[in-house]
Amino acid sequence: MRIKITATTDRPASFPFNYQYPLQAAIYALIRESSSDYSTFLHEQGYIKDGIDRTFKFFTFSKLKFSPKLRGKTGFDNVRQIEFIFSTIVEESLRHMILGIFSDREMHLRINGKGLKLTIVNVDVLEDLVFSGKEKFICLSPIAVSTMIENDKGRKVPHFLNYMVPGERDRFAENIKKNLINKYETLHNAPYDKKEHHFSFHFDPAYIAKKNGTISKLISFKNDIKIKAMEAPFTVEADPDLIKIGYECGWGEKNSAGFGCTEQIRR
Repeated sequence: MRIKITATTDRPASFPFNYQYPLQAAIYALIRESSSDYSTFLHEQGYIKDGIDRTFKFFTFSKLKFSPKLRGKTGFDNVRQIEFIFSTIVEESLRHMILGIFSDREMHLRINGKGLKLTIVNVDVLEDLVFSGKEKFICLSPIAVSTMIENDKGRKVPHFLNYMVPGERDRFAENIKKNLINKYETLHNAPYDKKEHHFSFHFDPAYIAKKNGTISKLISFKNDIKIKAMEAPFTVEADPDLIKIGYECGWGEKNSAGFGCTEQIRR
């Protein structure tokens, strides 16, 4: 389930390249307009699966769509309109998001230390899709996948996998699969019984060649947190139920921070 939101600024505005955190905060604020309890639940807790120390918010959002001519050296200048996708697999999240939008049809972002009011001028409810066992997607936001490693102080820390490193490519795809299964089991509160179903995930080699192998993005998030993610078209072969989860609530990790939102490439 997803919606496309279009909003206009109250004045020409500048957006930095790393705007994911203020946009995430604005999304939580919209949900809070409908239900402060549910917004707090999503932000501070989320949905939990027994046996793992990870929670899921089950929503993602795309990058903002700007006119290419607005791109400057440090961000986007003279912005008057933005557009983005909000996607979730949880009906309650979508309901509160829509109710929050229509409470006063405004979004409030804090950009470069200053408040920015946007008027929401259009909300399109997009069609639900049916998936086969093999699909192709483009990234509307980059995909982040991590694993835990031991640093030089003996502490376990997250390491974001780089698909372009041969030794990390298989682990990248395997962690995508594990993440989808964990999401499935959390959503359904039941074991996933098709773990032997064929699964493959690979980014488009022609696109990678076109980009000279440069498909990684380093995103600065809250408090200067650095998140390395991959952005390229990809093909996935998997159980359609897992593909649906990836499409609706995001591929990989950090989905509620604006990672892993994709769009199907229609045949």
